[in-house]
Amino acid sequence: MRHDDTLSRWERGAGTTGSNTLSMITIWQNSEESEIRILARGNFSLGAGGLANLLLALAAVTLCLAGMLAWQGYWPVLAFAIVQIALVAWIFIRAWERSWVAEVIEIHKDRIEVMHQRHKKKSCYEFETAWAVVEFQQPEIAWYSPRLVLRSGAKTLELGSFLTNAEKRQLVEHLSSAIKKHSAM
Repeated sequence: MRHDDTLSRWERGAGTTGSNTLSMITIWQNSEESEIRILARGNFSLGAGGLANLLLALAAVTLCLAGMLAWQGYWPVLAFAIVQIALVAWIFIRAWERSWVAEVIEIHKDRIEVMHQRHKKKSCYEFETAWAVVEFQQPEIAWYSPRLVLRSGAKTLELGSFLTNAEKRQLVEHLSSAIKKHSAM
């Protein structure tokens, strides 16, 4: 079964006993509780429509003010306003793309599948459930954020780097309890 088919099956709710939503973390499990899916999302408060509306409002205000000055004979202001609008739009769009991040963690009896998606770029990883360990590593420097690491054998992967500390703790609890059912450790 392809990964896309698995995602759409979970999204339709096939075999789920319900979902549990905690801030930016959503958990689903099938009726036998043998498969669990955890979705961790970044705080993505501005959609594409909202971004377009914001940019249109900024452009309208800027061009109105620049147009009034150009009407009075200060026409170079209009060229600077257009360059400013283009630069601000480019910066907002890049920031919007970088904030769009999600991780889907599927825990099966024999494997753990992690799909990390940042805007259009997807990365998939697979770990053995029997040897999987979830670690919450405190930073060496006090103002750094703790790291959530999934380890299985020689493979390691940092999870939830975009989450707050409280959300990382919630993710650790959910991952640990889900993996504990199938782990040999």
